[in-house]
Amino acid sequence: MRFLLVLFLFTISCIQSNQEYLNIDQSVNYVGMNQCASCHTDQYASFMLTGMGRSLKPALKEYSSSILENILYDSILKLHYYPHWKNDSLFIQEYALENNDTTHSLKHSIDYIIGSGHHTNSHLISNNGYLYQAPFTYYTQDSILDFPPGFENDKNSRFSRKMGLECVACHNAYPEFVLGSENKYTFMPDGIDCERCHGPGQLHIENIKNNNLIDTSHYIDYSIVNPANLSIELQNDLCARCHLQGNAVLKDKKSFFDFKPGMYLKEVMDVYLPRYEGKKDSFIMASHVDRMKLSNCYIESEGALSCITCHNPHVSVKETSTQFFQQKCLECHGKHICSENPDKTHALNNNCIECHMKNSKTLDIPHVTITDHKISINSHTDTITNSDSRFLGLSCINNDEPTYQSLAQAYLQQYERFEPYEFYLDSAYTYLSNINLNT
Repeated sequence: MRFLLVLFLFTISCIQSNQEYLNIDQSVNYVGMNQCASCHTDQYASFMLTGMGRSLKPALKEYSSSILENILYDSILKLHYYPHWKNDSLFIQEYALENNDTTHSLKHSIDYIIGSGHHTNSHLISNNGYLYQAPFTYYTQDSILDFPPGFENDKNSRFSRKMGLECVACHNAYPEFVLGSENKYTFMPDGIDCERCHGPGQLHIENIKNNNLIDTSHYIDYSIVNPANLSIELQNDLCARCHLQGNAVLKDKKSFFDFKPGMYLKEVMDVYLPRYEGKKDSFIMASHVDRMKLSNCYIESEGALSCITCHNPHVSVKETSTQFFQQKCLECHGKHICSENPDKTHALNNNCIECHMKNSKTLDIPHVTITDHKISINSHTDTITNSDSRFLGLSCINNDEPTYQSLAQAYLQQYERFEPYEFYLDSAYTYLSNINLNT
């Protein structure tokens, strides 16, 4: 009986701790998704068809969703860009014309396609392991070839935009990064893999090889993270690692490599987003978790709603039926009577998503619409601009109690990386002044 009591107390303490999973430990290594595929064949095959599984691939025609029939022109730099295939190799040629004569020509081969093609295909160049973004993106929803986000409005950096860890770490599995560099890699995986959501697999593989098997129908296998067994907060933090992009302030001695499934995101970074008066429905593309947390569905459920309540990460959202999502709504709202005009609901096939999760443009990505994850009763008109709105401040989305140091850093980064407004510096100074240097 005493043994059972001790076992029960140990189990409860594990459930309450975010350190329960043994593969969070820094000594546990990543093994690659091919190891996972050898046992989890069906899940692997299905996942590879998702946007995450197709997030970064070699620049081959079979992985491209782009239709490259146009030439881009930068009227400020007076440069033309001609992306084209030669057999199964992709190239981008930059050239200038003067009186119909070519006065400048530069040609680069494209090494990687970044983006699944659900919304975009952007393109990367590797120069002796140094990774850069090429100056063209294909926007698949509107079938438009244009410059990438951030290259517009006299900001065309041509072939010098460095692809650092902050970007690559969310669009891919973990690469082998050269510490001390800004954008050099010795190995680049092909897309987000199993271990980004389940954590490093070394310990799990070793247990299986040693026949240390866990009956997961009755017990939790703590050698590998199953997100379904995490608390709602930890589930959302797992998704928020990449679906809550913004102004990320890393904690001291932390890097974008350090977050692992089963951890709280605030252990590694604080993520800030600006808030504006009167612009509650303007948002950047990768802010799904923030938008969900603003929903009454999330607020009234007292935090019982997570991303995987409605999403199966192993199945492409493009392959998931409307009826599947409709049923998710009805699981909570099945007894509620919709107040909308019956003719309208009938015309929409009684689809809750059409009314309550509108497709919307975003502040940061042109030619793209996404499903707004702020579930709301009234539809909104999104002007996708904050130019005439009063800035309210930076909001830390994943940490209710950020430190003064974190807040000061957030305002400095907002000034340096996004918008050089003087009031950001004023706010940074205020928070720096509140830091007690004697503690």
